[in-house]
This record gives sequence, structure tokens and C-alpha cells, in this order.
Amino acid sequence: MNITPQIKLAAESAIDTLMSEIKGVKAVVISTEDGLELAARVENTAQVARLSAIASSLAALGAVAGEESDLGDCDNVTIEATHGHILMLQARHPELTLIVSVVTGKDAIIGQVLYFAKQATLALQHA
Repeated sequence: MNITPQIKLAAESAIDTLMSEIKGVKAVVISTEDGLELAARVENTAQVARLSAIASSLAALGAVAGEESDLGDCDNVTIEATHGHILMLQARHPELTLIVSVVTGKDAIIGQVLYFAKQATLALQHA
């Protein structure tokens, strides 16, 4: 796996944008598909390593579900919980696949979260 300084910088930039643009964001973690944390910013007590591992597992489950259902590649997984949301999106860079995880409170507007998270994945795919 080749994590270039350019990819690392793009990940940090994506986190800055997500944290500033999304109301109610609590954490953003960008990790590799095997669960290695690349960059993170957390405003609550979320454990970055755990979230990174969970995102990796859920992305793998989404991939299997997409394949088994003949729907193709899984682009994102969304979890709605009592106190907020977790969105995990895949950014397929030519050298590696990254997972962008965004944790929000209940006050976040899910469409806005998805829009900015997709913009971040596009930026990472072309880094």
C-alpha cells in the first residue's frame, strides 16, 4: 500500500472542509480499507482506532451486499442512531481505497453531510 504525502495532505484537507462545512459534526476519520487510520479529527470521546476498524468492516459488508444483490460496488453506508448518524463513504483512489467516516449529532442535516462527504471522496480519488 502506497500512501503518498499528497494523499495524506488531501485527507487532512478533506477533514478540514468537512469539519468546517457540516453543522453538528462530531468526528471525521479517513482510513484505509483495511482499517489503518490515515487522518482524523474528533470533537467528542469517539475512539478513532475503533471507528476506523468498524468502518473497514462495514465497508466490506456493504461490498458483499452490493455484489450479492447484483447492485455493484457499495459507495456508502449510513447508520442512523438515537443521538446521530455515521456515514462511511468509499474513495477509490487508483493506488488504494480510503474510507471517509463522518460522525454527526442528531442536529446534522443528513443531505448536507452526504453532499460534503461525497465531495471529499471525489477530492481524495483524484489526489
